[in-house]
Amino acid sequence: MNKRNWLLALSLMLVLSPSHADWEKLKAAASDLGTAVSETGKEVWQDVSDFSQKSWASISAWGENAFNTAGVWTDKSIATGKGWLKVADKKLDEMLEPKTPQEARLALNTMADTALVRLFNEQPSAKLLFDNAYGYAVFDSRKFSLMLHTNQGAGVAVNRKNGKHTYMKMFGAGLAAGIGGKFYQQVILFEDKTRFDAFVSKGWEATSEMGVVAGKESAELTAKYNGGMAIYQIGEKGLLFDANLSGSKYWADDDLNQSNQ
Repeated sequence: MNKRNWLLALSLMLVLSPSHADWEKLKAAASDLGTAVSETGKEVWQDVSDFSQKSWASISAWGENAFNTAGVWTDKSIATGKGWLKVADKKLDEMLEPKTPQEARLALNTMADTALVRLFNEQPSAKLLFDNAYGYAVFDSRKFSLMLHTNQGAGVAVNRKNGKHTYMKMFGAGLAAGIGGKFYQQVILFEDKTRFDAFVSKGWEATSEMGVVAGKESAELTAKYNGGMAIYQIGEKGLLFDANLSGSKYWADDDLNQSNQ
């Protein structure tokens, strides 16, 4: 077997492993594959295209497996998460302005995974709240959905008990002000079924009394739910501590949800 085929076989073997290759092995395999591609050019384009799709599925699975595994978000988790985010953020850039409902759902799912990893890297105590959450929702200011108007964002709410995804839209002050720089995200954790189901089925409008769970208390692991919810806001440079949620509105995206049935 020549060098190119050997490298491709090794890379595919790592990707298709039932246990998912660990992050360091995936990065090494991807690097070796890049060398093989540069040596052979168009001859292996189809092989590379196939590998790219399968490798991203495996890389994406690392994020989901990591945050769905209960336990403290450690220094090792943070270090691995930083490397993972570099790859995932590049993939997200390719998903902007989707053309179909299927593309929009994939973009929003990927965005949500990156937001959770970014949150836990910035605020490890949030992982402890997440472990006990009935569900969560993540929103983003970038155009990862269809038919977004000025000052609107999009996101997805996930029931952690049955895995159901409900796609949603939001209008908010943070989106209007552009306080997050390149992007602005919200992560909402729900303590129980009642609060989560009401948010998904009826929508929600934030009041001035609804604070953001961030800052000194959260850093000292005393973060808690406020009215059954914990809300974090994230910008390009990290957590946003003083952003105002008042007036933010959230509702289900019927177009994406109906086409997903």
